[in-house]
Amino acid sequence: MSTSRDTSRTGSGSDRASQRNRSVLWPGGSGDGAPRSSGEPLPSDRSRSPESNGWVRHGTALPGWSDLEPSTNRKRTGADDTFLQNVSTGRFALLILAVAGLFTLYVGHVHTTTDLYNQLQQARTQNQQLHLKHNRLEGAYDRRTGPSVIYERARALGLQESVSYGPPIRLSSGRE
Repeated sequence: MSTSRDTSRTGSGSDRASQRNRSVLWPGGSGDGAPRSSGEPLPSDRSRSPESNGWVRHGTALPGWSDLEPSTNRKRTGADDTFLQNVSTGRFALLILAVAGLFTLYVGHVHTTTDLYNQLQQARTQNQQLHLKHNRLEGAYDRRTGPSVIYERARALGLQESVSYGPPIRLSSGRE
């Protein structure tokens, strides 16, 4: 289609106006949607699209046969197809179920990991408490069984401390 700028380069003012009316608003006709030729369209003209025959759809015109045709009869090009247009309903439902299953597994994994982490924290806390208790009990045992405590109890029982415990033992070897 040519615009008024294209036609303004050639021709006079009245030619421009008529050309503008024909090219922009009513290409090739009076604006009533009639074909360019005044006679009956040729049989070869019927095989061409309405736009190529000179038919123009205006905003107030009724829809044409191509507008009323179901979308299943229309030819599609491979570039116009999207992913969802290429996938059948069954496959799409399976895809949705698979995504939902994977999401459910992910959420379950997150909850399981969180529970495991909480159990680990409880085990660490309990381990630390047990170590502290062990150290406290070991210190109490050492305080009760230390050498100073044993010597005091021995004295309380009447035992006396001596340096020698008996006569020294001498070993004789054949050399002396």
